[in-house]
This record gives sequence, C-alpha cells and structure tokens, in this order.
Amino acid sequence: MQQLSAWMGFVGIITIIGGILSALAGVFAFVVGAIPGIIAIVLGVKLRSAKQYADALLMEQAAEGYSGNFNMFVDNLNTYFKIQGILIIISLAMGLIGILVSLAAGFAFYSYSAF
Repeated sequence: MQQLSAWMGFVGIITIIGGILSALAGVFAFVVGAIPGIIAIVLGVKLRSAKQYADALLMEQAAEGYSGNFNMFVDNLNTYFKIQGILIIISLAMGLIGILVSLAAGFAFYSYSAF
C-alpha cells in the first residue's frame, strides 16, 4: 500500500501539471483544446485524493476493520479508472474514424488522379 500511495502521488501531481499546461495551451489555441486539460486535472485530483485515503489507511494499523477511508479510497480509484476507460474507448473510436477517413481520402485521391 505504501508503494501504491507513493506512485499515486507522483502520477497525480504529474497529471495535474500536464493538465494545467494542456488547458492553458488549449485556451490560447482553441477553446475546445482546454477540455482534455480539464479532464487531466480532474484525474490528477482524484488520484491525489485516493493517495490521501491510502495514507490514512496506512496510519490505521488497528485490526478492527476498515473505516470509511477504505471506501473513499476505492471510490476515488473507481472514478479515476472509469474516466480513463472512457477516454481510451473514445481514443480508439477516434483513431478508427481517422483511419477510415484517411482511407476514403486516399481512395478518392487515387480515383481522381488515375485517368
């Protein structure tokens, strides 16, 4: 649990920093570009929250059972992985659409250029 907590903290901070930079770059380029940055910030915050609950669990060395910290820990990780999963599905769909559009454009270019 200590190693998991440490990595959650590190990845959470890096994700938040990357999200802030992405959001700022998105605002300057196009408003739509800020959306991935905001999502990354939310993911980083969820990971940092999960780290805090993991640290609280590590402090509870009593064998009396799990407190609400465990439920909050799992809830934050659940949200993090759910958002990441949705983003992966969207990325795969967009990649497939990109491939199909590229193929269609290539065939259209080839059919018009081949006299």
